[in-house]
Amino acid sequence: MSEPAQDAGREAAPEHGQVPEAKGSDGTESDGTAAGAPRGGLTRAVAAGLEGESVSAGGVLEIIGGWRGVVESLLPATVFLVVFVVTREARIAAIAPVVISLIAVAVRLVRRETLSSALSGLLGVAVCAAAVLFTGDGQNYFVPGFFINAAWILAYTISLALGWPLIGLLLGFVRGSFTEWRRVRVLRRAAALCTALWAIVFSARLAVQLPFYFAAEQGHDGALEALGVARLVMGVPLFALAAVFTWLVLARVNAAAGDPAHEEHDPVQSSDE
Repeated sequence: MSEPAQDAGREAAPEHGQVPEAKGSDGTESDGTAAGAPRGGLTRAVAAGLEGESVSAGGVLEIIGGWRGVVESLLPATVFLVVFVVTREARIAAIAPVVISLIAVAVRLVRRETLSSALSGLLGVAVCAAAVLFTGDGQNYFVPGFFINAAWILAYTISLALGWPLIGLLLGFVRGSFTEWRRVRVLRRAAALCTALWAIVFSARLAVQLPFYFAAEQGHDGALEALGVARLVMGVPLFALAAVFTWLVLARVNAAAGDPAHEEHDPVQSSDE
């Protein structure tokens, strides 16, 4: 990871390293969007909000990588869970998603499509599978995701503490200036609010999933299955909800950000540029 790295949160949403693929890039737009800025994932939500675009089903689908991105994100963990429930063999269940990911890479090769998304997914699935193969414990398939979520919690929290919220940096990337947004009060507040939201999203994942993990460690029946379901529900679906919230917040402040009354010319902030 399938979070700043690719997007400031896009790769952290899917599980086991699978990242919804960015749907391309645009040149410099009249709204100031940076040339070559990827328009999928969280970047898409931020750009849409800044442009005042209304939330739409098509836009949300683009954020999560389209139907193909959704399938590629959810399928590995789903296959692992189904195979484990049927066979009760953790190692066999761990190998199955690797096979699925290899097939996804092969399909893209045959169709001569970009491999970045499929390869990142394969790498993530391979790491998760290795955790099971080395330990023999099925619940360890989900351990790499815990570390990734913890890393994003730290990143978002530290960025807030330093006064440079990650969503603000993404705002700057989309607008073509990494510091201009800091002079606009409503954008600073929106960036801080959305960054806090994403920190809460990753924290919620750990708060819900870790108890299931420890229950599975102790051999409680159904704990691993519950962990798998929680991971799926709190992956792409939760990411989509948080991305829509980010979109709505930025769309709401878009008009206010253009009001000269909201402009601030703090010498300290201006000197950053």
